[in-house]
Amino acid sequence: MSRTTRAALVTGVMGAMLAYAGAAFAANTGTLAVWHTPMALGGSSSTTIHVNLPKTSDPVVRLAIYAPDGYGTTLNQPAGAKIGTVSATAYSHDTQLTLPLDGTVDTDDPAKYTANACSPGTHAAVWLLNLSALGQTLQVPLYVDATTGSETLLGAYRLIICLPPPDVPQGTAGRSAFGAQLLDAQFTVNGVFKTPSVGGALRWESLFTPYNPGQGTPNLAGTFEARALVSLPVSLTLAGTKKNGAYGLKGKLSEGGIPAAGFAVTIQSGASATKLAKAGSATTKIDGSWSSTGRLKSKKTTYFRATAGTKERDFAQGCQNPLPATVAPAGCASATLAAWTASSAVVRVKP
Repeated sequence: MSRTTRAALVTGVMGAMLAYAGAAFAANTGTLAVWHTPMALGGSSSTTIHVNLPKTSDPVVRLAIYAPDGYGTTLNQPAGAKIGTVSATAYSHDTQLTLPLDGTVDTDDPAKYTANACSPGTHAAVWLLNLSALGQTLQVPLYVDATTGSETLLGAYRLIICLPPPDVPQGTAGRSAFGAQLLDAQFTVNGVFKTPSVGGALRWESLFTPYNPGQGTPNLAGTFEARALVSLPVSLTLAGTKKNGAYGLKGKLSEGGIPAAGFAVTIQSGASATKLAKAGSATTKIDGSWSSTGRLKSKKTTYFRATAGTKERDFAQGCQNPLPATVAPAGCASATLAAWTASSAVVRVKP
């Protein structure tokens, strides 16, 4: 992206939020991770978005998440439809306890939110994150739209959440319930995002704007970027052979079309394709290949399947070439690789 193109991001992305001259930068950080089930091209049944914010960072007033070019969406669900689930943790400044929250993600009528100060106007969709804690349900609206103008340089679709201040004095209008400061939130939506047809390392962008501590006003100069890298597709293959009562298994693991080295592969076997139990393990080599051998324990056909997976991972190199300071004045705070699980096709080895 050229300097001229990157500079154009200022128009329409942050608006008045970019008037940051003279403000102090805060040492705030956070992470974004995104993954799909399955990690396949051209479609997925679900998409999970995970946001983490250390308690030592300032509370966040606004979070904007951008899905990359190539994604499709289905946003025409009727109001009141349940499209997913959400779980979160928050620190209560009132009780000094960390609160677990969970609930559903439901659609709502966008016409009810056109005058909302967080993101005014008519939206393609509005989702409600229904978070329940201590007998109360907190409804957090999430606004979904296709990007337009220069904002398309950040991604094809934008998701916006705004949160009330938790650290202002009790009784302050608009203060969050229980003085709750978001620490972690993970929500999964089903049948919404269609993954691109072309693979590789797909970059989801996000912009976090924190509060000025104890003031309930946005710290515009503290806006930072966090990236989530989604490598599609994830593929695990398996082939089996038999010789002199022994079986030989081999396959390859790739992530975003690149060999995935150093990953544990679990081998399952059984007398039927639907009843499989762990029978061994292997580790992928530098070219993503793996292999395993063993004795057949039955004179009947044996079925095998391989599985592998990983949790989300920090990827510091992913912050290279950060967004311009006009968009993210506090720089790129983190880049995270997606979590995933993969299963091979089931193969059979005849006696």
